Amino acid sequence: MSKVPKKISTSELNASPKYAGFTLLECLATLSMLSLIFLMLSGVFTQSQEINRRIQGRQELEWHVFLVQLENQFALGTFKSVEKSELVFNRTKLHEGKQVTFAIKRSQDKQAVYLSDNGGVEPLLTQVTNLIFERQGNTILFTITFINGEIKSGQWTIPQVSR
Repeated sequence: MSKVPKKISTSELNASPKYAGFTLLECLATLSMLSLIFLMLSGVFTQSQEINRRIQGRQELEWHVFLVQLENQFALGTFKSVEKSELVFNRTKLHEGKQVTFAIKRSQDKQAVYLSDNGGVEPLLTQVTNLIFERQGNTILFTITFINGEIKSGQWTIPQVSR
């Protein structure tokens, strides 16, 4: 003989502790915990945006200082040659009065762009993964890729040497 399930009325469902739901107090406690979690997450998100903004500002400042240094180095010397990852120019040393070859290139191990002269090294730009120089007529185009993936480009016009 098969058992027929007993039908439960709505009044029995509400009165039975077996089918009890959440109380208002439990719902309020859960909502307050969720709001605290979201509040903490929004603080972390805001703080990470501020840190990112400061890093971008520092990199922008470093880029502009690099451009000024580059222009100053170019003004002191004469263009000699360009390769894919190196720009070479001659310049007279101030104290010694002799011609010295200078090069601007990227350090493979330190992720920096530096100015190199007969054995000396001066860092110009840091956190660099790639540096490309390209000559187009009387202009040198340079593209620099930073560690964070940001790409900056610039150009330098080779001055005409008057004879």
